[in-house]
Amino acid sequence: MHGEQRNRRAALEGLARILDAGALEELFAGPEEEALFLYDLLQDATRGRASAYYWEICRTARRRGVSPEFVIDRALVLHATMVERRRTDLYRILGVPPLSSTDTIRRRWLDIAKIHHPDVGGDGVVFRQAKQAYDVLSDAGRRGDYERFWLRAHGPFERVAPLHPELQPPLEADVRTVPMAAPTNGHDEPAVVPAGLEGLSAALRDAGRILEAGAALDRRLQGGAGAGGGIAGFLARVETALASLRREELDALRADAQVAIARLESEQRVLAALGAMRRTLETTRLAS
Repeated sequence: MHGEQRNRRAALEGLARILDAGALEELFAGPEEEALFLYDLLQDATRGRASAYYWEICRTARRRGVSPEFVIDRALVLHATMVERRRTDLYRILGVPPLSSTDTIRRRWLDIAKIHHPDVGGDGVVFRQAKQAYDVLSDAGRRGDYERFWLRAHGPFERVAPLHPELQPPLEADVRTVPMAAPTNGHDEPAVVPAGLEGLSAALRDAGRILEAGAALDRRLQGGAGAGGGIAGFLARVETALASLRREELDALRADAQVAIARLESEQRVLAALGAMRRTLETTRLAS
């Protein structure tokens, strides 16, 4: 009982910190046990009403004079920030552990280049992303800047956040040999590629295309301030427009559409008949 009360108090304090945090890394600057609890709490709060701490979410909301949805949205924003930072981490793009040695980074880049260089039929998107990451991490000055950024923006939660299975850097022993027809580094040895890298690349490409398509659609549908912008605003405007239509109007529109379809089908039959007549005349002229 006392343990449960301590957890509830800790959850209330943690939710208050989630609301007050000016930046994601502020949440995980304390002792490891505290940081682990805050990470789990942040993850759980994103589940909304299904959260094990939904009672604490509601109580925190009442104390702050906001709605429970506001607290949940704050947790969602911080969690999404964490996911996005990890997705764009240069070490993860190359598939090496954070702060790896220069030699490890170079070997991994050569392996990826042998597999994904466009000249050997590889994936150009994966190749470009890996090359951009390697260009930064292979330059001493730029890598120094990135490491300082990484330690500030990634380090605090990397020590408590378990690696996502799809982003887990492959183990050094978990490799397979793939012979290449045209190696890119001038040597004739086969490329050593971590098992699962191709599946990871495919998953990242698919996810990237979905995100890019969604972002592009959202930008195209950005609307005025009245109904909100983006996809959500567009759907709200469609729903509002449909709500204003009466059943009689919809029936009339349907009837007009059916008439138009029938007219097009009739014209198509006439055109087909004219085409048949033309072919017959040409055949007759050639025979004479």
